[in-house]
Amino acid sequence: MEERVCGTTLRGDEPKRLELSDGSRLMLDAASNGERKVWRRLGHGHTSVSVAEARDLAGDEFSGYVETRTRSEVEWLRAVADWYRERADHLQSQLGARG
Repeated sequence: MEERVCGTTLRGDEPKRLELSDGSRLMLDAASNGERKVWRRLGHGHTSVSVAEARDLAGDEFSGYVETRTRSEVEWLRAVADWYRERADHLQSQLGARG
């Protein structure tokens, strides 16, 4: 019977990567290359996984880490989007003021 893969420990710089029992690692991909942010499983290639898959791989002990890290990223993206929206509105108002 094959042993279920699960999270064992958090390692690395901030944000940390979750080390899994098979030696692979989970990380939320923060690359700003225009692609959407996804969880990645590193160590056996670079595999994209959904939040649900990442939570399942993390196991009971670390599923909360996946959820918290994902929620933090959501809030950060919303804050950045708000900042860009404000900048766009400011620029748009300058175009209108020229009239």
